[in-house]
Amino acid sequence: MLYALLFLPAVAAIAFVLLRARAKPRVLAEAVPSPATIAGDADPIAALDALLTELEGATVRIGGADELNDRTVAELEQLAEKLEAAAVSLERVA
Repeated sequence: MLYALLFLPAVAAIAFVLLRARAKPRVLAEAVPSPATIAGDADPIAALDALLTELEGATVRIGGADELNDRTVAELEQLAEKLEAAAVSLERVA
């Protein structure tokens, strides 16, 4: 009877390991960061090229006028803001 008490911890450890092996294994999952996204245009060079083409068209239309009216000034200011925004996006690329 005394020998049985001596082997009891070993039997308990074996039973624990066997029961643990049957249990569903735990998987530690790590949160995966979302893929990087590009804000704005995917190709800033193409966007800049389109803006420069638009600016060229505006300056050609304005070129024949003697004075700038409010509409053309507003159009040029809007194009200047777009060009500044494109420049900022190109700074991030480089």
